[in-house]
Amino acid sequence: MKTLVVYYSRSGNTKVIADEVAEALGADVEELKDTKNRQGAVGYMKSGRDAMKKTIAKLEPTTHNPADYDIVILGGAIWASTICSPTRTYAAEHKGSFKRVAFFCTSGSSDPAWATKGFDALEEVTGMKPVATLGVGQKEVMIDHEQPVADFVASLTQR
Repeated sequence: MKTLVVYYSRSGNTKVIADEVAEALGADVEELKDTKNRQGAVGYMKSGRDAMKKTIAKLEPTTHNPADYDIVILGGAIWASTICSPTRTYAAEHKGSFKRVAFFCTSGSSDPAWATKGFDALEEVTGMKPVATLGVGQKEVMIDHEQPVADFVASLTQR
């Protein structure tokens, strides 16, 4: 199964998960690059506002065509109770190019309900139900995410 992992990571948490999923699956990786500076406190506030407003981000060109893959795994952080703007933008720009999708989200929250909001947003944008989902909170990213990642990968390889 030819797999592409596409993600945006402002703080590095989503990158950790994306890299581990891609390595476990032998997948190609596409890190989204936003042209807007989202660093620091001001960048954090602007990012939350953009997510709430569903603002389209201006992304640098990507190198992989999602239509060339059997499955595309979309990942991003939860900002202001929804998926981050760069991941939303990529999903919208490539809607119709995906054969199958899976989603993963990271968040600073410890409440498991946060991930559902990100999955719902990506499902709405892509118009597709994911074959698998993974939500990882900030504490899990730092301490104990191996089992949830392994379970996510296993659910993808069993299909």
